[in-house]
Amino acid sequence: MDNMNKYMPHLILSVVISCQTFMSSCQNLNKSDYPYSEEQTKQFLAEITKNVSASITDATEIKKQPTNKFSIWTSYPLSKDQLKEYRQNNGNLSNKDNDISDFATYTIKESDFTNEKNEKLNFTDNGQAIYLQEYSLWEYEHILHQNVGIELALDKKFEKLKGHLNIEFEMPGKIKKEVKIPVNLSIYDKIEEDSAKADQ
Repeated sequence: MDNMNKYMPHLILSVVISCQTFMSSCQNLNKSDYPYSEEQTKQFLAEITKNVSASITDATEIKKQPTNKFSIWTSYPLSKDQLKEYRQNNGNLSNKDNDISDFATYTIKESDFTNEKNEKLNFTDNGQAIYLQEYSLWEYEHILHQNVGIELALDKKFEKLKGHLNIEFEMPGKIKKEVKIPVNLSIYDKIEEDSAKADQ
């Protein structure tokens, strides 16, 4: 036991150094693997913050019952290479893990919500930084977009939800953009797709 205690500080130091080396190598790998320029990155952030809005979830639209969940939706135009692939493959895109949206994370910086009972609602995930989820392709104003979104959970249920949240989106290279999103939802809302038509 004494021998184990004798070597324990060296063992802990070794593990810490190994972890730091591993984290450093991962960060370098991610940075070198990121295929987009600073201009492309800033344009992507400009698009997703311009197009962002709050919505009820698909499940809420169907069930029309009090819920503690809602979604944040946004979109960005497909790149020229993606459009070329889409047209060449009869309206299909291969599912890759290096699309620009795959590198985006978000953090909830601030929020303020009340339900129809005038109760305050808070997030259950404390705004931890996570990734965007890819949804379907839609055509907005004759331009094909990739829809992406976030499903968020609150600590109480609502029939009506009012307020706002501030989200900071971040890309590799610590390129960030924050946006304030107004929220005014009802479980009887219909998810708006009238302005978007699927490109067949």
